[in-house]
Amino acid sequence: MGKIFIALLTMLCISCNTPDHPGNKVWAWMSGANSMTAEQWDYYFKKSSEAGIDAILLECHGGYPKTPDDTTSFRDSAAIEIITSALPYAKKYHIELHAWIWTMNRTEMNLRKAHPEWYQVNAAGESCLDIKLYNREHYRWLCPSRSETLNYLKERVAELAEIEGLAGVHLDFIRYPDAILPYALHESRHVVQDRVYPLWDFCYCPVCRGRFKALSGMDPLDLEDPTSNEAWMQYRWDVLSYVAGELCLEIKKHGKTASIAVFATPEESKKLVRQDWAGFKNVDVFFPMIYHKFYGWDDERVLSATKEGVRALKAAEAGGYLCSGLFAGHVPPERLQEFIQYTAEGGSRGICFFSVQEIDRIPGYWEAIRKRFGAQP
Repeated sequence: MGKIFIALLTMLCISCNTPDHPGNKVWAWMSGANSMTAEQWDYYFKKSSEAGIDAILLECHGGYPKTPDDTTSFRDSAAIEIITSALPYAKKYHIELHAWIWTMNRTEMNLRKAHPEWYQVNAAGESCLDIKLYNREHYRWLCPSRSETLNYLKERVAELAEIEGLAGVHLDFIRYPDAILPYALHESRHVVQDRVYPLWDFCYCPVCRGRFKALSGMDPLDLEDPTSNEAWMQYRWDVLSYVAGELCLEIKKHGKTASIAVFATPEESKKLVRQDWAGFKNVDVFFPMIYHKFYGWDDERVLSATKEGVRALKAAEAGGYLCSGLFAGHVPPERLQEFIQYTAEGGSRGICFFSVQEIDRIPGYWEAIRKRFGAQP
């Protein structure tokens, strides 16, 4: 019976080597740094290749980027350096390389000093530059309503997308700050979030308020309960969707794949972080981060979350496809096949692991992935 069960799983599970499903790949997020040595680059790409990983989303701009003091030029030289350093190893081990960047969440000090007015303001009138949301230094968020924000991000995207040999650009943090944290994190972050409170409700800067009032005749700060106002919620979903679509279009203009990391399901994303990702346009690959334990979900919720995402993209005629993201720390290596089955049954085209470093940290994980996806002797 055990052998029959494993055989059934194998037939149903995704595989990057299945000709009938060329879009199915094994992906992984990976942190990059300018300080990484040649030996480290080679190690991670070699291990990934041996395990059967087809594509790596390499973080080159994150929470603590290296930036110049000169505020007259914002070219992200550090991010470009990380990508160009990694490309020879990606080529050596036949791995597709995508540049992973933080998008609305931008922490570079030169930008913060030059344009503090570009950053989001909460319903209490506080700029995210002046407070530490959730006691996190890196929670500094650009306002999506400002044309300056879009132009700035287009420039950052373009300077990466034009790198020869890079397969694509991957957008992360394309959302608002957490109005409500994923539920299982409330206790560890010492917050009570039975509803949306002004401290965590963004953005109420003059530009957002002015544009919404021009459309609706209402100032969102005059609303008794802004989060229950359908028009105000829709405004924030729409303006973020517009930014996402424009950035993805910029990526595609350079002939590169536009991909995006999003919250676990469309409905949770809209509620928690004002991210209506099923409505994003010009996206080639959607990567919902179905890190189920952060939500306090049962394991089987990975299956239903995948289904919800696939169904929402189809209904919205989004054009891109969904690839489920799994947090390695939530998926024991001995149960890897079971979780892959959940995503496959849900309609995911491929699988994405967070992250290469997390896999490397957990004993037996490389072997489990290689046993499932690696080249067979």
